Amino acid sequence: MKIYLLPSDNLFDFVLKLAEDGSVFYPKLEDRATHLVRFDKDKKFEPDFTHIRTAETVKHILFPSRDVVATFPKDEKRKGEKQFLLGVKACDLRGVEVYDRVFLKTDPVDPFYRLKRENTLIISADCPEPDDYCFCNLVGLHPYGETVCDINITEVSNGFVFEPVSPQGEKLVQAHAKLFEEASADDLKEREKLRREAQKTLGKVNEKEFSKDLPDRVESSDRRTMHKARENCVECYGCLHCCPTCYCFLLSDFKKAKTVERVRTWDACYYPAYARVGGGANPRSNLDERFWNRFNCKFNYFHKYEGIYACAGCGRCYRGCSGKIDIREILWQW
Repeated sequence: MKIYLLPSDNLFDFVLKLAEDGSVFYPKLEDRATHLVRFDKDKKFEPDFTHIRTAETVKHILFPSRDVVATFPKDEKRKGEKQFLLGVKACDLRGVEVYDRVFLKTDPVDPFYRLKRENTLIISADCPEPDDYCFCNLVGLHPYGETVCDINITEVSNGFVFEPVSPQGEKLVQAHAKLFEEASADDLKEREKLRREAQKTLGKVNEKEFSKDLPDRVESSDRRTMHKARENCVECYGCLHCCPTCYCFLLSDFKKAKTVERVRTWDACYYPAYARVGGGANPRSNLDERFWNRFNCKFNYFHKYEGIYACAGCGRCYRGCSGKIDIREILWQW
C-alpha cells in the first residue's frame, strides 16, 4: 500500500473529521505519563506519540472491567458505536490480537466483543523511546505497528508518516485525501532511523533473549521454582488488572428494580477463589500454584495453542507490582 504524510498542521483537522463519525481516544501526557483520553473539540488538543504506551490499556475500551451483557425479563439489542483508537503502541496491539483469537476465532464467538471490535478502527504509533521495563522485543514484537492495526503512524520532522495496514485504513486515508501528501524518501529514511534507534535501545535494555524452549521449561517447573518466584508477591493483583492480555471474566446476576442484570466483570487467576469449583474444592488453593498459573497461561498454554506469547512486554506488571517482581528476571533464569 502507498505510504502518506500528514503535515503536522493537519493533524487536528484529521482528528476533527474522525470525531464527526465517532469517539476518538488518543494519548496525552499528564504528570510524566501518557493517558488515554477522549477527544473533545472544545478542549486543547495535545497528543503525545513519543512516549511509551499509555498508563491505561485499550482493554478498557474493547473489554470493559464491568459490562452489562443482558437484562431480564426483556433484553435490548445493542448498537455498535464507531470509535477510533489513535496512537496505540505495539504492545497494546498484542493485547488486541490475543482478544481477537480468544473472543472471535474460537466458538462460541463473543457477540459483545465482536460488536465493539467491528466498530473500532485502530491507528497505532511507533514507540521511539522504550523505557527500562519495556520488553516487547522478547515476545516477538517490534516497537511499531505491523498487524492488528488499520494504520500505523510515525512522527517525523515534517509531520506524521501514515502507513495503511488494512483496507479499512486505506479507505480512511482516501476519505480525507486532501489532508495528506505522499511521503518523501527523506520522511521514510527518518522513520527507519527512528525505528533502528528504538530497537537498539530495546537491545540494550534486554540483552538476553528468552529460551527457545521457554514453554516447556515453564510447564516443567518444580515447586521450589514456583515458590521462589512468588516470594515478594503480596497478592495486590495489580499485575493482572493492568495487563493488556488477561481475558478471564465472571458472569453475575444482580437484581435492579423489577429487572435483573447479567454483568460481566474481570476475573484474575491470583484470586484465592479463581479455580474453586462446586462443593468448595480448589485445585489451586496454594498461592505458589496460582502465581505460576499466570506464567503457564501466558508463556506456555497460549503459545502452544496459538503460536504467540499472551504477553505484550509492556512492563505494566512491573510498574504496578507492590513487590516489584520483574517477570523477565524469572524467565531469564533458565
